[in-house]
Amino acid sequence: MAFQDRELTCRDCGGSFVFTAGEQEFYASKGLQHDPVRCPSCRATRKMMRPEDRDESPNYGVFASWGGRTPRQLHVASCAQCAQLTEVPFVPRGDRPVYCSACYNEVRAKQEAADQAAAVHAAARIASSSVSVALEGPGPEAEPDAAGGAGRLPE
Repeated sequence: MAFQDRELTCRDCGGSFVFTAGEQEFYASKGLQHDPVRCPSCRATRKMMRPEDRDESPNYGVFASWGGRTPRQLHVASCAQCAQLTEVPFVPRGDRPVYCSACYNEVRAKQEAADQAAAVHAAARIASSSVSVALEGPGPEAEPDAAGGAGRLPE
């Protein structure tokens, strides 16, 4: 496929730039299907704004977020169990309890134990139940064998 230089408009600065045949061939060789939307200078500016080393941006704790680019906003709430003030990464709505870390771990452990006990109880109930199956209708008639007893079922 023969590529030809094309003039495109930059999304950021609004200026026009040439998308050369060589660039188009490179894009096609990499499997890229869309044309660039920024001119080379805006692309370079945008690339320089990204942190080169991920260790420079916080990526754990209070400031953890997608890619470590924006700080996580924390909200103050009162723990429903111990009434201690705690910070949570969501807006408390009031229709559900909010717990501090210690109380949340305690509540979660109790809930997991209750769920496990319910599962064991259900399994025991199923194992102890006796199921009888009643078939409806007369069923297939067996052909008598040579001795006059019950024989084989017809095939």
